[in-house]
Amino acid sequence: MLSKKEIEIQVLCEEFYKALSQFQNIITFQKKMDTKNIDSAVELLERNYPEIFWLDGYSLRYNNTFTEITFQTIHNYKPDAVKKMYSALNQKVKAILKTVSKPTAYDKILAVHDYLVAHTDYVLPKSSSGRTIQHTAYGCLVEGKAVCSGYSKAFQLLMKNLKIECGICSGIAKKERHAWNYVKLGMNYYWIDVTWDDPVYHKKNPEFEKWTQHDYFLINDDMLFRTRKLSKTDAFVPSCRSVKENYFIRNKLFFKDYKFSEMDKLLSAHVKEGRIEMMFESKRDLQNAVKDLFDKKNFWNAKIFEAKNGRKGGTVNYQTNDDLYVLRIIFKINP
Repeated sequence: MLSKKEIEIQVLCEEFYKALSQFQNIITFQKKMDTKNIDSAVELLERNYPEIFWLDGYSLRYNNTFTEITFQTIHNYKPDAVKKMYSALNQKVKAILKTVSKPTAYDKILAVHDYLVAHTDYVLPKSSSGRTIQHTAYGCLVEGKAVCSGYSKAFQLLMKNLKIECGICSGIAKKERHAWNYVKLGMNYYWIDVTWDDPVYHKKNPEFEKWTQHDYFLINDDMLFRTRKLSKTDAFVPSCRSVKENYFIRNKLFFKDYKFSEMDKLLSAHVKEGRIEMMFESKRDLQNAVKDLFDKKNFWNAKIFEAKNGRKGGTVNYQTNDDLYVLRIIFKINP
């Protein structure tokens, strides 16, 4: 049950949302307001309403009988510009929702994840000071350019419209500030990091840049905390223990140990695509797979490379995620 103060903050948050959704950036109360409640209500607003993308702080004027809150906008956008952008964002959301219309919640989450990866470029703002449009759902969905918070807010906004519980958490990942999502599927919470599944974010291997990755798609605490530490200020942090709906487990691409016979079957099953990704339970098994397949060149003993008309072999390139124990392979068979 919510406390009296928490209820007051929620009510205040809704008042802010109502005014801002009507593009009113100045809100007046005929009484002195608790500044801590205002801070908390704004934080709640930004956490729950990614569609209100233009906020960039606020200022206060008050006395014993009066409080005036003025919200600043990103890049000092004027109200007319904000209205047009808000309309464009809503239209874009509606268009995307048509493309991700799937039968199950899992399929919808996967479709949104893959859409964002395919249609967004990770782009650092020109200025490192202050919030920019790349930090917002608008930047991600309409302009197709975002940083991690933009990806996360866009994902949250689409989940909200699909009526799937979702939120954002943040912290330090590989010594940098980072934001990602949690989502509830069935009775369980899972972590999902769309930014780190976008190969353009890494820019390590051009051959893999157009391949949507799923390393961070519906993972649990153990997997997530290999790469990051949570912020102590996050309002809600779910316990993500299940891997039932993890991409690799659900698609039978998860292996508790490495066996060449299993790899041989997997390559044959994906010969038309010419690519395959898999996750191992341990780093040791990932390393064993790389050593056997590529260092010892056992990869070429797979059935798909058996000699045809006296010719054998092809081309191969691989990539690993040493944190999530994922192996990706792109291959081509000689004609």
